[in-house]
Amino acid sequence: MKIRIMGTSEECAVAQAFYSELGNEPGVKFCTVSNPYPNRGSVNQYRVYVEIEYKDGETPLMRALQSP
Repeated sequence: MKIRIMGTSEECAVAQAFYSELGNEPGVKFCTVSNPYPNRGSVNQYRVYVEIEYKDGETPLMRALQSP
């Protein structure tokens, strides 16, 4: 799963910390989190890229959507 997060530098720092910690969960195969990049044309908006792969190949969101 690839995620692009956009927000202020503070919001991106919180997202980086959250997803970095998520990488330590037992069901996560790997999780990479980029450094913040400034958005083009903005002085206070940044973006962070996250890539997550779960061990069973199925994300928790997909399991939740498929359950009755």
